[in-house]
Amino acid sequence: MRDYILNQAETAGKTFTFPALHRIVANWRKRRQLRQLELLDDHVLMDIGLTRDELIRVQRVPLARDPVSELLNIRPTSRGLRHK
Repeated sequence: MRDYILNQAETAGKTFTFPALHRIVANWRKRRQLRQLELLDDHVLMDIGLTRDELIRVQRVPLARDPVSELLNIRPTSRGLRHK
C-alpha cells in the first residue's frame, strides 16, 4: 500500500488535468525570466550570446508558444547558423 501511495504522489505531479493551461503558465514564467535577462548589461548579454532585441522579440509571441524555443529558432537565422 505504501508503494502505491508513493507512486500515486510521484505521478500526480507529472500529469496535469489541463495541459494547455500548464503550458501557458510555464510560458508565462519563461517570459518573466527573459525580462530579468533584459536588465543585464549589453556586454553580459553578448557574453551569453543574446541581444536585447532578441529578448524583446520573443516576449511578443503569443502566450501559447514557448519563448525559449522561439529564441532558439530566430537566433540561428540571425547569425547564419542552422538549427538541427
